[in-house]
Amino acid sequence: MAQADLKNWWSEQAFNFPDEKLAILGRAIDIADNVSSELILNQQCQSKNHLLETIKVLTNLKADDEVITSALLFHVLRQGESINVDQRSQFSEGVLFILDEIYKVSQMEWMTNAQALMNNGESLRRLLFAMIKDVRLVLILLADQLVKLRAAVDCSEEIQLELAQLSQTLHAPLANRLGVWQVKWELEDFSFRYSQPNEYKEIAKLLAERRVDREQFIQHSIHQLTEKLSEVHIKADIVGRPKHIYSIYKKMQKKNLSFDGLYDIRAIRILVDDLSQCYAVLGMVHALWKHIPKEFDDYIAMPKGNNYQSLHTVVIGEGGKTLEVQIRTHEMHEHAELGVAAHWRYKDGSKQDVGYDNKVNWMRQLLSSNDKDSDDLLAQFETETEEERIYVFTPAGDVVDLSVNSTVVDFAYHVHTEVGHRTRGAKVNGNIVPLSTVLETGDRVEILTSKISKPSRDWLSEQAGYLNSAKAKAKVRHWFRENDFDQNVIVGKEALDKELKKFALESVDLKGFLKRYNLHEVDKLYARIATGDISVNQILRLAEEQLNPKKAEPFKLTKTIPADQKRSHNPYVIEGLANVMATQASCCHPVLGDTIGGFITRTRGVSVHGMSCENYTRMITDEPERIIAVTWRNDTSISFPVEIEITAYDRKTFIKDLSAVLANLKANIEALTAQPDNIHGTNHIQLTIRVNDFEHLNVVLSRISTIEHLISVRRIA
Repeated sequence: MAQADLKNWWSEQAFNFPDEKLAILGRAIDIADNVSSELILNQQCQSKNHLLETIKVLTNLKADDEVITSALLFHVLRQGESINVDQRSQFSEGVLFILDEIYKVSQMEWMTNAQALMNNGESLRRLLFAMIKDVRLVLILLADQLVKLRAAVDCSEEIQLELAQLSQTLHAPLANRLGVWQVKWELEDFSFRYSQPNEYKEIAKLLAERRVDREQFIQHSIHQLTEKLSEVHIKADIVGRPKHIYSIYKKMQKKNLSFDGLYDIRAIRILVDDLSQCYAVLGMVHALWKHIPKEFDDYIAMPKGNNYQSLHTVVIGEGGKTLEVQIRTHEMHEHAELGVAAHWRYKDGSKQDVGYDNKVNWMRQLLSSNDKDSDDLLAQFETETEEERIYVFTPAGDVVDLSVNSTVVDFAYHVHTEVGHRTRGAKVNGNIVPLSTVLETGDRVEILTSKISKPSRDWLSEQAGYLNSAKAKAKVRHWFRENDFDQNVIVGKEALDKELKKFALESVDLKGFLKRYNLHEVDKLYARIATGDISVNQILRLAEEQLNPKKAEPFKLTKTIPADQKRSHNPYVIEGLANVMATQASCCHPVLGDTIGGFITRTRGVSVHGMSCENYTRMITDEPERIIAVTWRNDTSISFPVEIEITAYDRKTFIKDLSAVLANLKANIEALTAQPDNIHGTNHIQLTIRVNDFEHLNVVLSRISTIEHLISVRRIA
């Protein structure tokens, strides 16, 4: 145990903690002295001196004595040692609460497995409840994960990927929403490094190649600005702002830019004493250099959802090079770097941290809006922790913080559940707009309501686009769950029957799916489909698997294909025979994923049929000696013909629109016939297209369904 290192750290804390609190930390260090300071990540990899490194991260976050004491004792419990009653009596209730809750959290399977977290929302619920009682425990969770990521540099790719996935799913989003930027950026960079090593190395290389020129430009810009500020006697700390690799990658992806096209590779941060100086400095920056208007953001007047405040602007410096400038007060900077950790700096003093409640209240709202459904909770957590947000105004001028792509109905539910339920129309910037309108930052939104509290079932349709917020969807689903079960059954059955018919899957046995969803009646399955708890697409996939149980594993682009299979254009493997001609039967057109069988013909080799084909069933009875086993070959280059029947209102551009959709989805047309019905003004179209597999067919039919003036589309079995 590296007690000497911990004691050295303890002796350096005299200026950070009063004597009585230093004494308590010393007691915790004495208890921790009995266990190893290392943490085993797996049999081949360990985080050396893990405890000390975790304590150092917490110290940099300016965590208080109770958090650090809890972290020391938590390490003892995690190493399999116990803390007896006498030892526990030496510490405060706050320490013991954090210790017990963080230890409970550490015992959950998702602490080492991101997939386990996403499969069990109840674990997330328990963590959020504990954080509401004392959010400080999340600082230990974040610090512990960061130290693991740092140590994983020397671990296997498997361990690195597991840590990266969990950090991307839970830790980085939490750090962002709680404003702990100092930890957030490092969690993201390490996760990016492990999960996408090639992209990480490419950006790191580009940054390194231009580091000298970039630093010279930044230092020259700082010198110019310092001289201007000194003329008006404004005292400011100006530093070059480090660019984090993952943030660069995200911006390149979001804006579809190359590295050279980014505005903010060169950046500085200006820290001043008070709010008025922020805007004064902004004016001087814009006077010194020409600014790019569309790249200006005022996060002081309109803070981000995690209460981040700063002025951001991009200017064009010497040589036409762009420079990002951030301007904020020292206090804003501390809150930006430390987030909720900064709150405890002011808790016992006269100064009140008005942003703390904003950082924590979202958890209360998340739990209060969802008390049952774990899947809803996970989806809402993902939405609430998204970094990209928009900021819109109520008619009274209040700012509302929403996730990107939120609609006016999402806005209504954010304001209040009843406002959402009563929504019948909306105005954006004074104009009546459709309820599917997607909002943008700066929009002023007014919701038009009725006296009746009843949402529309159409709002749950993904294709309709009325709702994009997981929180709003959960509220609508909850309303329909609690109101009119019989109607839910009717609506769900109609929706599912329609899709099963479209995909020629009507013979499916729905009772076989009940156990999967912990249901006992098919009616309850229909009801959950109507409320959006179970999607029709989920049932379609299960139906395809049930009717075609020998379906091959879905193709992956990275899957290695043997050379002999790459050379073959034959999608079938004939049992016991090689180089035998096999053709798809024209009577049933089986598609990859269908269960198939072969019939030995006299002139055309083996004819391949779907097992449910009536002709094949007759052949088995009449000539069983000519039946032969056939399976699908694993080859991603193979496609299959499928016959589709479409009915649409007759208009000149329909077939053109249809062709465009199919071309975009890479579903080639082999044949097409159209029969106009002049009496009813409709057109009946039969076409044969080539698809890769059932999933491809699913996408194709879904996209065709969105074409204007379409009446129906279905696969011909």
